[in-house]
Amino acid sequence: MDDLLRMFQIDLAEGLEVRSAGRLQDWAGPTGLPLVIRDIPPDGLGAVQRALRRHFPPSHPVKVHAQGRVHQIALDGLTGQKWGEYRIDLFLPPLAQASPGRWPLDPLVDVMARLRAPDGCPWDREQTHESLRRYMLEEAYEAVEAIDEGDPGHLCEELGDVLLQVVFHAQIAREAGRFDMRDVIAGITEKLIRRHPHVFGDAAAETAEEVTRRWDAIKQAERGGQRAESVVSGVSRALPALSRACELQKRAAAVGFDWDDARGPAEKVREELDEVLAAGPDDRESEVGDLLFAAVNLARKLKVDPEVALTRANAKFEKRFRYVEERLAAKGLHPADVGLSEMDALWEEGKRVELRKKYRGK
Repeated sequence: MDDLLRMFQIDLAEGLEVRSAGRLQDWAGPTGLPLVIRDIPPDGLGAVQRALRRHFPPSHPVKVHAQGRVHQIALDGLTGQKWGEYRIDLFLPPLAQASPGRWPLDPLVDVMARLRAPDGCPWDREQTHESLRRYMLEEAYEAVEAIDEGDPGHLCEELGDVLLQVVFHAQIAREAGRFDMRDVIAGITEKLIRRHPHVFGDAAAETAEEVTRRWDAIKQAERGGQRAESVVSGVSRALPALSRACELQKRAAAVGFDWDDARGPAEKVREELDEVLAAGPDDRESEVGDLLFAAVNLARKLKVDPEVALTRANAKFEKRFRYVEERLAAKGLHPADVGLSEMDALWEEGKRVELRKKYRGK
């Protein structure tokens, strides 16, 4: 023990709590004293980390005594390192002495807990994971829209709304005794450290392609070395159809099921278009689906994100149609009051106005 006091630079005048790894499961939590945990077997470090996460933030500093040396690391980095085959000792300063987190989530977590309390907000108390599903999707889409707008202030606001959804779901799970916000943060932190050994370990990766290959290899190792049921397993069905089609195609392409270049999918688009035009009423939906899938494949081979491309095409259509409406409104007219030819002329006029604005001064 004297050696630990010296290595951890512990002043007993401040008091000290000493526990073994096996005595953490029934631990009530920090007492305000420095904490030493002794003789942790390497395969027991994960359980110790999980027990400590119930009481300390992920960024809480920890001194690790392993193989005769002392290292300092954040709590959530404990299991992302190789500490050798011998038993490990930990030292944690009291919460009050630890540096405050730079990105504090606690106020938001506390507000959500208050809203869900018995005397909180009736609407918030009624929500479930299922009822919040659509809000998670909506907020994610609004954040993407803010990215496309290039408006930092709007993006900051929308990212806050996305974060609120994460905290909301974590609070619901906490009330059910499943997990809480600390588990969410700890889980993703551990995963990032584990899957980036070229940053946090001794591995090397010089290109994005090497990183992707290593990431996939680590995922497979996490499954116990077993391959997924299918190459296309795990592609979320909640993705928008265009994005999911693109991801399915990427998975298949990664094992060689792909065209050599863009000419193959371009010809497939022409073939599918002919089949759409020849299809009867009962087959049109299926044939249009094939056409869209082929168009996604062409976009992928041209290194174009089909979801982004269609989103921008939608915005362009909306902008141009609004121009048509505004020009007609200046004459006291509505689109329903005129024919296609007049609307089409204004549409082309709007395109020319866009081009003049785009190339003005160039």
